[in-house]
Amino acid sequence: AVEELQMSYFDVAPEYGDGVAQSRLGPALHPYRQHVFLSAKTMYRDAIGSKADLENTLRALQTDHLDLYQFHSISTQDDVDEILDEDNGAMKTFQWAKSSGKIKAIGFSAHSEPMAVQMIESGLVDTCMFPINFVSYHYGGVGQRVLDAAIQHGVGVIALKSGARGRLTSQTGEAVHVPPSFHHIPEWKRQEMIHFPVMTSPKYYTWYEPEDDPEELNKLVLWALNQPGVTAVLPPGTMDLLDGISDLLRVGRGGEVPMLSEEEVEGMKRRYEEMNVVPIFHNWSEAGTKVST
Repeated sequence: AVEELQMSYFDVAPEYGDGVAQSRLGPALHPYRQHVFLSAKTMYRDAIGSKADLENTLRALQTDHLDLYQFHSISTQDDVDEILDEDNGAMKTFQWAKSSGKIKAIGFSAHSEPMAVQMIESGLVDTCMFPINFVSYHYGGVGQRVLDAAIQHGVGVIALKSGARGRLTSQTGEAVHVPPSFHHIPEWKRQEMIHFPVMTSPKYYTWYEPEDDPEELNKLVLWALNQPGVTAVLPPGTMDLLDGISDLLRVGRGGEVPMLSEEEVEGMKRRYEEMNVVPIFHNWSEAGTKVST
């Protein structure tokens, strides 16, 4: 990815494969560390747990610092309150880590628009990772409030799930097995996975239904990049689909990102209406802030 596609942004979390992803990325990325932007996350909301998680991630990634460290998957008011607690909140760890040079920027990922806006308005974060997804935006009512708040407060937006068609269901996805315990995932998250079952694509192993038509995938990614406030867009989470946007990735490094025409956007709306796609995230219920149910 670094050599052939000249990719320079990498994002990982202990929750990906329960520690497997970061343990593999560390050695693979080590020769290129000085030339890439490295980001990681934690699901621990308290100061002690998040500090231990950060140290473990630094060891696994074989680095002495992260360019960005994020609170992972904020979706409830309790998440926000616990993180920002002045005595025991994880924000204490993040601010300590930033002042000591272990991290360069503080961010978060979220699936709930109201919670994301609260975090942005706290004035304590540099970035927001949030679903800026065509179907969720137009048919789930999700995205514009985050973009508006981010612009107002000078917070960078990293667009999640831009290449997703929509949500997997019990009919279109396969349920993920939830073990009795995890090594790197807090118990509250394991319980959430039980109450809001996670589905994966049987073909692509993504937690959503991806757009696998290369032309349409490029349009989805371009649409996200075209939104005011968006700083970066994460590519599809599978190598099978990465090739479909490889030319677009190269354009983004040195030239202007093309703008979609109104006709193209209207054509995209017709496509997903006809496909009867369920938004991957929506504002209809609590389930809409979860990856899949």
